[in-house]
Amino acid sequence: MKKYSRMFKFTGILLLLMQIFCFSSGEAAASNTGTFIAEQASRVISLTGFTRPRVSMTLVSEESAVCTDVYADVGDIIDHSGRFAELDPTFIKLEIAQLQADLKRLRSDLTYYDKEAKRYTKLVKRNTAAQSELDLHIRNFESAEALLHSTQLKLNVDREHLRRYTLRGPDGWRVIRRYIEPGEWVNMGEKVAELGNFKSLLIPYALTIPELKKVRKAKDSIILKLPDLGIEVPAKLERISPDFDPETRKVEVDFEISKGKFEFRGGLRTELNIQMPDPGGAVVVPKSALLKAYDDTFLVRPDGVRVKVLVLGETEDGKARVSSRAVKAGEEFLLKP
Repeated sequence: MKKYSRMFKFTGILLLLMQIFCFSSGEAAASNTGTFIAEQASRVISLTGFTRPRVSMTLVSEESAVCTDVYADVGDIIDHSGRFAELDPTFIKLEIAQLQADLKRLRSDLTYYDKEAKRYTKLVKRNTAAQSELDLHIRNFESAEALLHSTQLKLNVDREHLRRYTLRGPDGWRVIRRYIEPGEWVNMGEKVAELGNFKSLLIPYALTIPELKKVRKAKDSIILKLPDLGIEVPAKLERISPDFDPETRKVEVDFEISKGKFEFRGGLRTELNIQMPDPGGAVVVPKSALLKAYDDTFLVRPDGVRVKVLVLGETEDGKARVSSRAVKAGEEFLLKP
């Protein structure tokens, strides 16, 4: 009996030592496993826009005449002279020639009346001429002087009209549409062309307030994709409307592209990608943290509590997107349960 009693005691001690060893080994394994912090998942919102000129304008004729020449066609660039088209200036030039002749005659009359007024002033002082004759010459002189000024103003107006018989646009702008041809009659106020400044491009977008806040934070590193050209270009936030569209509840904004190795033109499709927080509250976790049991997937808290999650997919960096009402961003879980 004593022999068996000693054997039982030895076996109990051995079992106790094994339990202590397993417990310490488990603690070491748990400490080696480590933990991680769940990160908030994000989703990429892709918006599409199309390029347009930085500024566009309608070129309108300020005179009525026959078009004699058109210097730029659709797609052409207005040169440094700014000339787009020329109207027939024949009649305005004849009026200018007539006014110049009138000015020459009036200057001669003015000189004559001035001399007569001075001569009659001396005669009146000598009492050899009537005061009324002096007044008549002074009146003729003042009338000729006023008429001279009036004719000079008319000449200046006609010269300005003549200048506007050449239809001009801003230097470096391109012709978008052309409405006139040589030999065609052009009326005052009639549209002759649509011009655009393609030195830089604008892309209009409609953003929600959270999207706008996100874009404003990244204003120095905004990248727009041009999928049809297979390139990416830097852009900047150029304009923000202070109002919003009551139907879409979005704010209209314009992005500007001023640099890029491609032809600047309108109608190029662009894509703006914005990373926004996942609206469903999903989080990103390492794949090693997922514990599968039967048909369910769990995350394990440091205290050993399992939390059932739904796997939504995989991120670009190889992590998993999961969702659960019991899991929030910033919570701690075991890295390798």
